[in-house]
Amino acid sequence: MIEPTPEVPGFPRERLNRYLDRNRTLPVRDTLLRALALGDPPGAAVDLGCGPGKEVAELLRRGWTVEAVDAYPDMVDAARAAAEATVGADQCSRSLRCVHQRLAEWDAPAASFDLVHAGFSLPFIARTDFTALWARVVRSLRPGGLFAGQLFGPNDSFVAQSPAGSMSVHGRAEVDAMLAGFTVLSIAEEERDGVIGVPPNEVPKHWHVFHVIARRVG
Repeated sequence: MIEPTPEVPGFPRERLNRYLDRNRTLPVRDTLLRALALGDPPGAAVDLGCGPGKEVAELLRRGWTVEAVDAYPDMVDAARAAAEATVGADQCSRSLRCVHQRLAEWDAPAASFDLVHAGFSLPFIARTDFTALWARVVRSLRPGGLFAGQLFGPNDSFVAQSPAGSMSVHGRAEVDAMLAGFTVLSIAEEERDGVIGVPPNEVPKHWHVFHVIARRVG
């Protein structure tokens, strides 16, 4: 039995529940789909902060092997269930590894993956842990491997609503510096007002997000 994890400071249960309510109505993340549309052959992928597993299931459906990582055990269980519902238990037994772990503690051998997907997960890494984790993300990619994911800008409303230092935010210059070892294929800065959750439990949300697709050089 998976032991529960204490709440992620920047992504507590209350915020997680709103995310799950909204996630049920959302398709597979567009940033991942655009990365997959580049035509790289299926290989080894990791989904950092896999959530309920839509992206995990899509990768498996397309023939990738997947490591699915999440700090919340119910998310790991949901991802496995979504994957089995999509491709079957036999394929999952061969091609899926589920890991219940805080992302700040995640590591992998060098050049382990052809694709790292981090859909709206990296901003919830504490500021003091982010630099080391990002170095491990970069190291885990094979030369030519893809990163697809999101980073938050300083104006995102989650930042002000979270304990000081519990989230990581970046301005455009910082994002560019992080991607110095990559060929940037797509980067879009989005800042807008919106909501999270679904009626009648919607709450306002100001988004400041960088959507990134980049290929590791070397």
